[in-house]
Amino acid sequence: MPLNFKKAFTLLFLAIAAYGQIQERVAIINTLDNLDSLGFNDLSYLTDRLRETAVNVLPESHYGVMTTESIVAFLGSQERAVKVCNEASCLAELGRMVSADYVAQARIGRFNKNFIIKTELYSVKKGTLINSFTGESKNLPGLLAIIDEKAPALFKKMLGASGGSKSSLFVAGGISGVQSTGGDYEFEGGKNYLVNIVTEPAGAVVSFNGVPDSRCAKTPCKLALGEGNVRIIAALEQYERADTTVFIKQNNQSIIIRLKSNFGVLDIKPAYLDGIGKNEQWSLSINGKASSSLENNLSPAKYKVELSHRCYETLSFDAGINKNKREVFDMSAHIKLKKGGLSLNVERNGELVSEPVFANGKQIGETPFSGSVPLCAEIEIGKNREKVDVKLKPNEKVEHTVKSGSYKSSVAVTPVISVTPTTSSIKDSRDNKTYKVVKIGTQTWMAENLNYEAAGSKCYDNKPANCKEYGRLYDWKTAMMACPSGWHLPSNTDWYVLMKFVNPSCSDNRDCAGAGTKLKAASGWNKNGNDDTDAYGFSALPGGFGDSDRDFYEVGYNGRWWSSAEYGSNAYHWYMFRINEDVGRTGHGKNLLFSVRCLQN
Repeated sequence: MPLNFKKAFTLLFLAIAAYGQIQERVAIINTLDNLDSLGFNDLSYLTDRLRETAVNVLPESHYGVMTTESIVAFLGSQERAVKVCNEASCLAELGRMVSADYVAQARIGRFNKNFIIKTELYSVKKGTLINSFTGESKNLPGLLAIIDEKAPALFKKMLGASGGSKSSLFVAGGISGVQSTGGDYEFEGGKNYLVNIVTEPAGAVVSFNGVPDSRCAKTPCKLALGEGNVRIIAALEQYERADTTVFIKQNNQSIIIRLKSNFGVLDIKPAYLDGIGKNEQWSLSINGKASSSLENNLSPAKYKVELSHRCYETLSFDAGINKNKREVFDMSAHIKLKKGGLSLNVERNGELVSEPVFANGKQIGETPFSGSVPLCAEIEIGKNREKVDVKLKPNEKVEHTVKSGSYKSSVAVTPVISVTPTTSSIKDSRDNKTYKVVKIGTQTWMAENLNYEAAGSKCYDNKPANCKEYGRLYDWKTAMMACPSGWHLPSNTDWYVLMKFVNPSCSDNRDCAGAGTKLKAASGWNKNGNDDTDAYGFSALPGGFGDSDRDFYEVGYNGRWWSSAEYGSNAYHWYMFRINEDVGRTGHGKNLLFSVRCLQN
């Protein structure tokens, strides 16, 4: 061997000895979910946390943690990488495919409705298991906590298993590096600033530089962060995970993260035949779970949907939901009435007589009558349409005889509506305030907005004079408990009953045309001329509303009243506008401030 080559080889050997061993490659493979319980973004988040732990634990001089991009490059493409990771029968074999010396992977399963995480670490060269851990949690933050607790020990086991960590390094002889303690203390550390973290929508779980902070379990939140760049990851169900880096530089800095939706909408359009059962809402269940709203935001997937009603046959169907798409199911072409059999006779003075028989106002035959009848139909007989008190049973025959004197003489089908309301008053024993009340049809309402002072309520613009005129504004949680004993916050069904009485022609279960002019107070609305009649003494006034920042809007121009009905994290309310004759219903966040009308139990 030539002298100059020997010299170069010797220098290279000494350089390697002085540095230590060449780095060994560690591959962290994408986390797998055996039951597809978690989304792609959640699984990637768990993988990133496992990879970050490996980087922090393993000495850089001996180990190099492979990036996701480098693993994908070995396997050809992202699609192939996912396929290979799902189908690989042996984790050590997968490590050889990506030229790694060590390979680790977490897998997610289910037990007793909880998530189970199992993580294994293999030596690729030996094909042996070095270490593993398992844990159980109800949610994603809990899985992250398990990784934070147990993953460091997983990778520290490698330090003993690696041959490189046991090899002797060259050590220079003699004594050196003598130091003494003491000296001037200098504080090290950057400046901290108070930061506001906001996501749209709110409620996201956030982490800072890969670590959750208990002071910011969900957005919005406020906490102190060190000056400089900070990586913020925000995750919220049905939204794409946001990953951004922000430079922290001043106090009260606001960071607003807008999340991209990752859901579609299932919209059920209810229907009723001849108005039968309209005062009862359809019941909806999605994948066996009840929903209080007929409009739902759902993650992209296939769903089993079921609709049930006391008066109708149950409907079921499959709904494929795609991101940012609305799937509308119109029930009108599919509903079918439940029916029962009826054998009906009329007996007067001990003899059977013939009388016309009506079901929901339509003549269906004469007595003696025998046939199928809609389960919820109102049965009447005679020219005066006398109501027959008979309870039908689904798919069963019921025999009934009306005898002389067993029912009252005829009454009109359509109730006589008096435009002169019957009013009285009640006193709230909690604060001795007196409220006018009015009986409208079968219901007794307060004829004024509630003005009971409770935490979670405000006067418009925080001025007591507005409370005296319009009542207080309440958030939904407070509104649910604000009415005095014997009274309650009305449900959507309660509002529907009022709307139908005011305008029997109202045909849908959301808005009611023309009802507003009959329910709004004859004065007090900001408009030129006032054609509102307050025909029933309901005396609706435009109390406006407040938002979550306790700003106030539109007093004198619109009134909004809470309903007890919820949908998702929101709740319904009913509204009237100064320039509109209708009464409408919609939903908003429960932290908004609306008026309250109490209904007697």
